[in-house]
Amino acid sequence: MLKKFSIMFSALFLMLNAQLFAADFDTGGENPTDDSVIYYFGYGSNLDETYFKQWTPSATRVTTAHLPNYEIQFRKYSTDLEGGISSIVPTPGGLIEGVVYTIDKKEMEALDILEDVPLGIYNRETFKVISPEGKWYNADLYYVATPKGPYTPSLKYLGYMIKGAKAQGINQPWIDHLEALRDEVLKAKE
Repeated sequence: MLKKFSIMFSALFLMLNAQLFAADFDTGGENPTDDSVIYYFGYGSNLDETYFKQWTPSATRVTTAHLPNYEIQFRKYSTDLEGGISSIVPTPGGLIEGVVYTIDKKEMEALDILEDVPLGIYNRETFKVISPEGKWYNADLYYVATPKGPYTPSLKYLGYMIKGAKAQGINQPWIDHLEALRDEVLKAKE
């Protein structure tokens, strides 16, 4: 059922993706003008600013954005959250909704340790993301270095994603997708 929903969701955003790239855009990507900060793209639990700012108090929202040609899959299991947590997976026509923040570089280095980058669990890499207005940003994000699973998503983790997506003003189809995924997990647990 998760796979069927993922395919339907990808098809829905393929149309949006095609519309985004039908126009001419400068794809060079913007970097912050302040050298002490970086752009960061939050797409999972880090959409929830209250949750995210525990580790990155300097995080300041810049804009919502899309990561084209990727999709979210729950490819790492968290014993603390009792379920899968998200990562990105290359998917032609896929689209991930998220938010761009500026974050102090020193806080990002500390977050690397929290995200187990030195242990090779996650990678942090710069990707090009695009705002709804068509502006490209060079933004760092984390993804699972060696994906496993997929796993049934953690309900608590989905809660962070949904709460954050609503607070950030992410588009309603994305919120609907996350809520349907949560409902599917709840139904499977009955």
